[in-house]
Order: sequence, then structure tokens, then C-alpha cells
Amino acid sequence: MSVVKVTKTSREVKTLTIPKVVDTNIDTAQTRFIVSQNVVNVEASQKVVNTKIRGKELDTSKFIYHETPTPATDGVQKVFTVANSYVSGLLEVFMDGLLQIKDTDYTETTSTTFTMTNAPDSDEILHTNYIKQ
Repeated sequence: MSVVKVTKTSREVKTLTIPKVVDTNIDTAQTRFIVSQNVVNVEASQKVVNTKIRGKELDTSKFIYHETPTPATDGVQKVFTVANSYVSGLLEVFMDGLLQIKDTDYTETTSTTFTMTNAPDSDEILHTNYIKQ
């Protein structure tokens, strides 16, 4: 295993461990990873990737990343709403950047709402990732 530096073009620098590297490029809907000589460069991209899985078209424009639900956290509110209907079971909730555990930290209430087990304090930040219906 090699330890390589991952540099995001904005302001973050992270380190990750990967096995011996061969030059390669990996493109995703949001990010391009360029691996060369044990260095991984990460470039932001707004490119929409359309691909097929098991013969069915996968439209990545339905992938919603890092959305802030409403209303704002206040230490009382437990029910939050996202902007679009999501596919049941494919909602990810993050509090202060940490992935929350479904049915432990939150439950999916409707196709546009979820309920936190404990009301987040006003200084805690919620974000969601999901796939639109």
C-alpha cells in the first residue's frame, strides 16, 4: 500500500491509502480522479454522466449532492424537508459532515421529509444526498 496526497482544486487536501498505482483516470458525475505516479488529482466537474447498468439507462442528473434541507436547525425542529421527492432508501443525511444512520439517527417520513431522532442544535449543519424520483 502507498500513502498518496489527494489534492482537491478548491482548498482541501486529504490523504488516503491505496494499493500500488498504475496511471488511470476515473470520471464521476461530480469529480474526476487522475491517478499518476502515486499522486491523485481531484478536479471538480459539472459533467452529467449517462451510463447503463444491467441494460438500463442511469441518469446522473437525478443525483442530488450536499443539499441543505429546510427549515434551519434550531434545537427544537426534528422534521426536515428536501427540495425534491427522493427514492425511498436512497436518502443520506449528514450532520456536521458525519453520515447519520438510517432508523437510528433519522427515519424517512415521506418522499420529501425525514425526521431526526434528536433535534439538531442551531450550530449543527445538516446536508443530504439522494436520488430524485
